[in-house]
Amino acid sequence: MLTRTLFAMTLAAALFATGCAKKEEPKEEPKAEAPAIDLAAEEQAIRTRSGEWMNYANSKDAASIANGIFAPDATLISDDKAYKGTAAIQAALEAQIKEMPDALVSWSSDQVRVASSGDLAVETGSFSVDPDGEGKKPAIQGSFATAWAKVDGQWRAISDAGGENAAAATP
Repeated sequence: MLTRTLFAMTLAAALFATGCAKKEEPKEEPKAEAPAIDLAAEEQAIRTRSGEWMNYANSKDAASIANGIFAPDATLISDDKAYKGTAAIQAALEAQIKEMPDALVSWSSDQVRVASSGDLAVETGSFSVDPDGEGKKPAIQGSFATAWAKVDGQWRAISDAGGENAAAATP
């Protein structure tokens, strides 16, 4: 009987010790850190793309704007209408060029804010359109906001909206 009791106590102590033993957790592999995003460089890249866009606009190159600057599923809001996709954007730009064939446009970015992820940004600024390209007609002044996204490693406009500044109310 003593042997049985001793055996049972030894077995219980072994089971208790096994249950109390610290389980070894599987070690996590160290996570590879994502490369740091150079937000200043991304901001400059957007400003460069915006300058390319202005050059295309003054060269009356609607196809390069629609297919080279805008993302395939982008939206352009202009003249109180929304144009979705590059085909519609190109058609709208071609219509604007026909309406004012000699116009020259310029704009400046007041701010470019790049998300910490480095793949989304918003550019805001002001624009001026010289309707006849000679400064004889009053310039159209306005503001714009453009949303940018990295598409296949290149900044592309995904949404652009602009409008004329409202005339000051006369007292």
